[in-house]
Amino acid sequence: MKIDSDIALILSGGLGLDLSDPFDCNAFALRLGEQWVLFDAGAGCDPARTISVFERLGIRPAHLFLTHAHADHSGATSLLRHEFGLQVWAGSATANLVEAGDESQIGLARARAAGVYPADYAFRPCEIDHRLDDQQTVTINGVAITVLMTPGHSADHVSFVVDLPGRRALVAGDALFHGGHVAIQDIYDCNIGEVCNSVRKLASQEDISLFLPGHLAFSLHDGGRHAQAAMTYVEKFQCPPSII
Repeated sequence: MKIDSDIALILSGGLGLDLSDPFDCNAFALRLGEQWVLFDAGAGCDPARTISVFERLGIRPAHLFLTHAHADHSGATSLLRHEFGLQVWAGSATANLVEAGDESQIGLARARAAGVYPADYAFRPCEIDHRLDDQQTVTINGVAITVLMTPGHSADHVSFVVDLPGRRALVAGDALFHGGHVAIQDIYDCNIGEVCNSVRKLASQEDISLFLPGHLAFSLHDGGRHAQAAMTYVEKFQCPPSII
């Protein structure tokens, strides 16, 4: 779904707008110059359906940035790298997990046993081309993409601030959702203290207009208000409400 000439929501599953496979996260593409840059890959449960969405929109991404290694965000990385020849970027911890494909470490084995994923779903490891560090800035066609380590939902989670011409976008993954919600799960590397620290970090980002989260609704104006809404809980020594 093209939101405007330079922004598209490519994939979105059952916790979003039902544009693609039900197990997909929100995967946004931003056009930076003449290249499309994709943020998150979806689960890849139905490869043909996934590729057909890109074909229908006429978008061939040149780069893929991953927020974290959970399967609904990174499972289609190998598929997309093979199909489009794109460059894959991820935080170092995410890169280790995606390359190893250890289904226990990414929480997939437990989620699949709980019925969250189909019983026959398997994660396909993928090589990561570029490893990213906290506060690192990558420039693609004159547009700066800044990495923010935002653990809590998972230990490897990162978010991205993209300085588009005339507006700033926050690609929040599962660190923050519409209305100031978060995502807390009973998995080994989910940490409520880190969730709140990451909310503080995101709330400190100035002039965020576009808010592009990993599930649920997005915002095209005044996107920073969602982090400020989450901060109303953190300031009271509380964790923001969870969507899970």
